[in-house]
Amino acid sequence: MTMMGRTIKYRLKSLLTGAFGIICLVLALVVALVPFIGLIIPDALVPIGWIDKDGTAFSQRLLDNVNALEVVWVTMDEEETMIANLQTGRLEAVFIVEAGFEAAMKAGRYEGTLKMLRSPFSTAAGVISESVGGEAMSLWVTYATANEAQALGGDALSDRVIEQMIVGTETPILRIERQNAAGQTKEATPLLDAAKMSMRLLAAVAGFFMLTGLIMPQRERDFVARLQTRNLSIERFRFYSAAADALYMLPCAAIPLAAFALSDKALMIGPMLLLFAFYLLSLGGIAAMTAKLKEQTSQLLMISLLTIANVMLGGLLMPLPSSGLFGIAAHLLPARWLSSVEIHGIWLCISGLFVSALIYNLLPFILRKKNRA
Repeated sequence: MTMMGRTIKYRLKSLLTGAFGIICLVLALVVALVPFIGLIIPDALVPIGWIDKDGTAFSQRLLDNVNALEVVWVTMDEEETMIANLQTGRLEAVFIVEAGFEAAMKAGRYEGTLKMLRSPFSTAAGVISESVGGEAMSLWVTYATANEAQALGGDALSDRVIEQMIVGTETPILRIERQNAAGQTKEATPLLDAAKMSMRLLAAVAGFFMLTGLIMPQRERDFVARLQTRNLSIERFRFYSAAADALYMLPCAAIPLAAFALSDKALMIGPMLLLFAFYLLSLGGIAAMTAKLKEQTSQLLMISLLTIANVMLGGLLMPLPSSGLFGIAAHLLPARWLSSVEIHGIWLCISGLFVSALIYNLLPFILRKKNRA
């Protein structure tokens, strides 16, 4: 135990003072923060131009409804100026309310009442056209319905229909829920989604760190050889070093875990921390086996293959099939258990990673005994 403590202390000290450890730690912290950047930067409003050739209170109502969308920034200027801004990409689109807009809409017609000029550099004009067109269509539906009401019940019924449809309702029509694989519905919150993505991105970076951490230059290999005179085998040294690497990277999980707490998922902090710890220990065992390769070129090639497989086939960056032979085989990769929490449940994934960590860390010692035999 004394030798284990000294080895871990030596390893942590070298990571905290060496360029490799500092760079990997900073990179892990930056990557863990990336999913939250979009939450603190407000969405930019889409700039559009507005030309009102109708000049009525009715066309002004449409403009007010468009401004209420809170996704567009409406500018009004001379037509030539806005066309020039449209061609240079300063405006995504220019909407033109044609003359006779009010009369046509109140008569139940909408053809040729609204036109959009699109910038050749536009990336959001399609979405904005649907939003603005939807507001215009809402007005048309209101008065088309009022015209039918007038035919059935006179002006009183028509006025009541217009009043009710213009006022609208504060109750949302659409409710968005996410259906997970277990059949449970949970409200989708951006912070919770960012926390899960942060954990996956952190796992990808941490995996690369764990796999490369046990590659040693020749002088360090000589140091390990000298340790054998103190009754410390190279397998035990690699195991202690991998445990120190896991301990070194574990505090980075504080970023996504804090986000879980802010998302009212504080009960997930303990299990997710345990899951991440077993994930790191599993990769430590794999790294110890990779380090047994004698040629450093072979080590680097194996680390590259393992990193790609762990990230891509482990489902850290994209969802992959969870059933069938591929789904079963993929669970040999530690990342697969971490990305399958919503499918299999947190405690089953913790158990899977615990078994993986146990097996991968025992294999170097088993292989050493077989080689001696």
